[in-house]
Amino acid sequence: MSERFLVVVVDSPFETAEREQSILSRIGVKVQKFNCLNESQIIEAAGNANAILCDASPITQNVILNLHKATGIVEYGIGYDNIDVNAATERGIVVCNIPDFITSEVADHTVALILALARRLHLMLPSTRAGEWNWRKFRPINGLDKMTAGIIGFGNIGRQVARRLHAFQIEVIAYDPYIPFKTIETLGAKPATLEELLMASEIVSIHVPLTKETRHLIGKEEFALMKNSAILVNTSRGSVIDQEALLASLRNGRIGAAGLDVLQREPPEPGDPILAPDNVLVTPHIGWYSEQSSSRLQEYAALEAERILTGQIPRHPVNPEVLLKKQP
Repeated sequence: MSERFLVVVVDSPFETAEREQSILSRIGVKVQKFNCLNESQIIEAAGNANAILCDASPITQNVILNLHKATGIVEYGIGYDNIDVNAATERGIVVCNIPDFITSEVADHTVALILALARRLHLMLPSTRAGEWNWRKFRPINGLDKMTAGIIGFGNIGRQVARRLHAFQIEVIAYDPYIPFKTIETLGAKPATLEELLMASEIVSIHVPLTKETRHLIGKEEFALMKNSAILVNTSRGSVIDQEALLASLRNGRIGAAGLDVLQREPPEPGDPILAPDNVLVTPHIGWYSEQSSSRLQEYAALEAERILTGQIPRHPVNPEVLLKKQP
């Protein structure tokens, strides 16, 4: 089939775009892959693309104004805070994300962080490797049963985390301003306000997108409400937490520990203070990853691009008003 469309991968977590090419070739798409770091590189690579796929590169208003043929932008993953959605909407470009490829993986990683911190495994490993054999130095360690876990954001991932925590006889409470209290109850959690959740929970787990409303959702005032033994886990977006306030709270004992798969700056600079405290466990934004989810992400992103290019309705538009305007 002759090439009808150009799809440009401006950046991605994958070494090649062979999977995307194999899927999109059936509708006559040529896929080109780049590793763009800034606006000028994106514009040069994708200015004449019919659709672009991206991961973390800045799809700004300036970039969007210089996309001469694009009808769609597909984000590799759930968060799309790197894309100026308003600018895309004004240009009639549909923006899509892929929210359904990693639910189990992120939920598993969240619970792994909780268990590691609750059992203080992050402290035991270096101690044991250094030749020590002294369990008493890691006290106190409290049993998980009868603890309360507060889940901030009760979408698909938050609900999967709740299901896993119930297996440990942990009581789950949830805060989500977009879900009615009755619905939260039917999904197996006790609804609460954010303040109530923070005050009641031994474990706090965050599962919200990064938006204007959620940026620094958890800051100095929120840490002041938490129990001084509380474990905070974030597998959503780094900037949902005020990282300076978190660091201060960890250092002064305002909270007990933090498990972070995401940071405000990724990757962190060498010597970033957030990496230093022994009550912090940081993983390299890997909660999304498994061999299976990696394959799904490439497939789902390519299929979403295919729907856009062939005039079908994409599964996950974040600005569906663009599609409404295009309907006859």
